[in-house]
Amino acid sequence: MNKMEQQIDKTLESLDGIHRAKSNYFMYEKVMQRINNDGLKTLTRQSRIIWQMAALILILISINLLSLVYFSKTSGQSQDNVKSIANEYFSYMDPIKF
Repeated sequence: MNKMEQQIDKTLESLDGIHRAKSNYFMYEKVMQRINNDGLKTLTRQSRIIWQMAALILILISINLLSLVYFSKTSGQSQDNVKSIANEYFSYMDPIKF
């Protein structure tokens, strides 16, 4: 036998007499309970995300409506000013061709 084989045999022999570690019974029960209840947690996470998205959409719509009301009340401005504001607001769309 060469040196490498002797080292391998020595390492394998050092593992003799080793017993598997025993886990705590309560820990096993907790793990099994989480595995069994995983479906319920997934549903609550999904519903939470849906409610967050609905709130975000509501906030965006509210901001748009408030800005619409604000700009509609600026009727004291001439049409040229309103058009120039609109052109400046949508100027990022100039390079886009439809």
